Amino acid sequence: MFSSLLILFLGLLALTRPLESSRRFRPQMLTEDDHFVAQAGDSVTLPCHVRNPGRRSIFWFKGNTVEGRELVMQLMSVKGNFLVTRQFQDAMRSGKLNTDKTNLIINDLSPEDSASYTCSLAVAGQTVTHTLTVEGGRRQAPPLMLTALPTDGRVSAGEGFPATLSCVVSGSDAAVSWHKVGSRQVLSVGPVFNIYSVRREDEGSYVCTADNGVSRPASFTFDVTVADVDVEVDQTEVVASTDDLTALLSCTVKGSPAPLMSWYDSQGPIRQNDPRRRVSSRGEFHYLQLTDMRPSDLGEYQCYGYNEKGRDRETITVTAAPGPVRVLGAEPTGSGFTYRVSWDVHSLSPISYYYFAYREMSSDFVMTINVPGTRDPVSGSSTMYRGSTEVTFNPGETYEIMVTPVSVDNKPGSEQKEVFRFSVPLEPVEVVSTTGDAWKWWKMSMALLSRLPQVVRLMQD
Repeated sequence: MFSSLLILFLGLLALTRPLESSRRFRPQMLTEDDHFVAQAGDSVTLPCHVRNPGRRSIFWFKGNTVEGRELVMQLMSVKGNFLVTRQFQDAMRSGKLNTDKTNLIINDLSPEDSASYTCSLAVAGQTVTHTLTVEGGRRQAPPLMLTALPTDGRVSAGEGFPATLSCVVSGSDAAVSWHKVGSRQVLSVGPVFNIYSVRREDEGSYVCTADNGVSRPASFTFDVTVADVDVEVDQTEVVASTDDLTALLSCTVKGSPAPLMSWYDSQGPIRQNDPRRRVSSRGEFHYLQLTDMRPSDLGEYQCYGYNEKGRDRETITVTAAPGPVRVLGAEPTGSGFTYRVSWDVHSLSPISYYYFAYREMSSDFVMTINVPGTRDPVSGSSTMYRGSTEVTFNPGETYEIMVTPVSVDNKPGSEQKEVFRFSVPLEPVEVVSTTGDAWKWWKMSMALLSRLPQVVRLMQD
């Protein structure tokens, strides 16, 4: 109301107190007063051409006298925006009133539109007044009375849920039609308009128009918003760090009304007080920090958003890459220059295979072997895996050895922190076998046991 009064005051000020400007850039009203005669149901364009409007606004008034004039709208000449007073807003929405630059367009003329229309240049005191006479048609009866439900015209429905809009006409047998703002297509006829399954594209403004062919049509505008929940994730797969046994999961939850959010794993909702799983939020951004991870922590997690109108979820899969391999050493096997190289590695996920690479220090040629891994860690540990392979080396050469583990999820491990170097002696290393000595000790023990009954008899005698 205050803004409308302020605009009216500025408009009246534009009619009564012109502002002096320079002669060269003084605004000038180019249109002259005119009388327009049109037929009911037609359209008419009332011209208002202004030279050098500068930053001044242009006002359109309806009425015959200064005191009885109604401010229709204020046109902003600089940015092309305009402000319509409350009593004419429905006419703009329904297409009854329109503008073409600074010209005023009146559509679907009726006898009620017969009046004087004044275009005024703000502050400059220049105006042009057109008289409009609408011929034909029947004189309008009292306006129709509409009862809208909901009364505030605001409807919110969840995606996939129904929405109902109602326009009831009191005291008249009028036809009610419905259309969406921006389209002339009639969506429904009757006092009730149902959207049985709301979709996101249904969001917008809807107008019900009542017309009995006698009174001036009445209309009401509803604003329909689609309440929804939308969950987004930056990554659908997060690879946990084997070095510090941590992983960070994040998702974004948006919606209207503001949705709630929960994290889930394969066992159900994640407890807020779990010390190894820290849940945090910052606005619509939500995080799940996994710490001190175990192999059982790998798998699928869900970011779940919901409100009273809808729900949505996204899945994040947590996998793990092995850590760096630690080569334990190369031990002779007793078979020429064949050595057994052994290593261990920490991994949350079982090892599928090891990529074993070695080369002579004096050569750039790299030889590789794929060594099968194991699905079970060593006894007493949940993350320690061991592997080994036999390699035949050339005597007198120094070798570099690198081992890269690959998990069952095809995730390669971290790079080996230190390259293992190994020098092969010029002569084969003999391995002393203890198998023969153990056999001799066992035969001697059995012989002593066989004589034990005789020794017992001698002691008794």
